[in-house]
Amino acid sequence: MLAISKTDKIFWLRVALGGVVGVLSDLLFGVDYTSAILFAIVIYLASYYLVRKVWGSQFKADEMTKMYTAGIGSYTLLFLFLYIFLFTYGIHYLAL
Repeated sequence: MLAISKTDKIFWLRVALGGVVGVLSDLLFGVDYTSAILFAIVIYLASYYLVRKVWGSQFKADEMTKMYTAGIGSYTLLFLFLYIFLFTYGIHYLAL
């Protein structure tokens, strides 16, 4: 049985959060993209504090940056993809 590392758990948590935040941003903010991006940044920072509280004691001093950087690219790209895709789909659907 494969054991999932702490870093992998953080990565997949942030990937899932990126998808959820992308969908929620479209539903809550629609065309107000500045609020949607600010919402995504706030949720990412909240995930950092959650990770630090849950797994922070398990990291060594030289691994502390991994708590902050693990999954940042996937979070950002999945958020942007879903927000832009759903925004475009909504505009196209309304134009029909």
